[in-house]
Amino acid sequence: MEWFSWSNLFYLVGLIIAGSATLVATKYRNIVKEIKDVASELQEAYEDGHLSKEEKEQVMKEVLDVLKAVINLKWKIF
Repeated sequence: MEWFSWSNLFYLVGLIIAGSATLVATKYRNIVKEIKDVASELQEAYEDGHLSKEEKEQVMKEVLDVLKAVINLKWKIF
């Protein structure tokens, strides 16, 4: 009976939440990486205050990489 206590219950719930958060974080790691790449590309593109045609194409390429990562994640689930 000493194993069944409120503190042990809360500890178990905390472990379950931490484990599920870790699984979700590893699952979406590629998407987060691609979004960071888009953000850095936009930051570099706007350093001079406007976007050129080449910079727009590079940003769109990064956005397409994000969509590709989302699609790959979707198909890996099934």
